[in-house]
Amino acid sequence: MTKKVNSKQRKGSSRERIIHAAVRLFARHGFAGTGLRELASAADVNLAMINYFFGSKKELLKEILDIFLAGYLELARLELAGNEELEVKLDRFIRSAVTYFAHHRDYLLVTITELPHDDPEIIEYKATWGRQIMEIMEKEVCRHLSTRTGERISPVVIGPMLTSMMASRFLFAPVMNQVRPEHEKEPPTGDYQEIISRIILGGLEIFETMQRRKRGEDKRRWRSQG
Repeated sequence: MTKKVNSKQRKGSSRERIIHAAVRLFARHGFAGTGLRELASAADVNLAMINYFFGSKKELLKEILDIFLAGYLELARLELAGNEELEVKLDRFIRSAVTYFAHHRDYLLVTITELPHDDPEIIEYKATWGRQIMEIMEKEVCRHLSTRTGERISPVVIGPMLTSMMASRFLFAPVMNQVRPEHEKEPPTGDYQEIISRIILGGLEIFETMQRRKRGEDKRRWRSQG
């Protein structure tokens, strides 16, 4: 016997289909390049249903941003918290973030690539999420770096740098798949996590060494001048 689906369940499934179709189409054709009729057809709903749930295509984009960025924010809170060494927390965060990006590749593409510089509303919407992530970076990463290096490093520098490196595999995949020699396979996600973690943590170690050297040179210069 077929289970009867109530109207609330039908609405829920329709809403989810719209979101899933929008993520897929926005990631491949762009926000501006995706029409509502195309979206309605892909989601197997009518235009009125899109307006009913979201009101406009821009509000639908905001919903997609909310879904992805809420997950990324929670991941940062969980993986960067704790009393372990900074390297331990960063390694844990990098590996979890790469896994998250791999599982939500289309959401990642939409979130990063759909940055219309002529739309202050979307920029500010993303900035609202960005401020929350930067607060975590400031508390869990930048303060520790400042203590160890003696130099203030802004989360506005560290945050985008980390995200860009972790996301690069997924952002450039269509081009790299064409560039990569036929005999060379794409490295597994685990290998990519290891490579990115080593590069970032190794870079921090080099930076700290350079800062210590710089402080030593500054001290010697001050003594010679005194």
